[in-house]
Amino acid sequence: MTTRLPAFEVLVDMARNDPEGLETLRRSLTNAVISTARSENSRRRLLGLQFRVDLERRRAATPLAATIRISEMMCRSLADLHASFVTPLDQAVGDPEVVSNVVPFPRG
Repeated sequence: MTTRLPAFEVLVDMARNDPEGLETLRRSLTNAVISTARSENSRRRLLGLQFRVDLERRRAATPLAATIRISEMMCRSLADLHASFVTPLDQAVGDPEVVSNVVPFPRG
């Protein structure tokens, strides 16, 4: 299912004159994306993420504050992903007894 986003000018007009309609459109488009997830596990994770985004939007005092909160959420998630790639497993787990199998490369 492909749903087209209205033109920018239409969205601006909705934001000014029909904020409830814009919110309905946002929810509809978000649900359409979530429903296209390939697996039930992915759908559940996307629903959980959307719940967290909605919570941050409700907790924020202004739309700008909500945008900043959600942006910070995304940055933390990206930093966690980066750390998982650069941190050896034994350090990530925090168990000094775990020994990594490191294959030495010949020098020179």
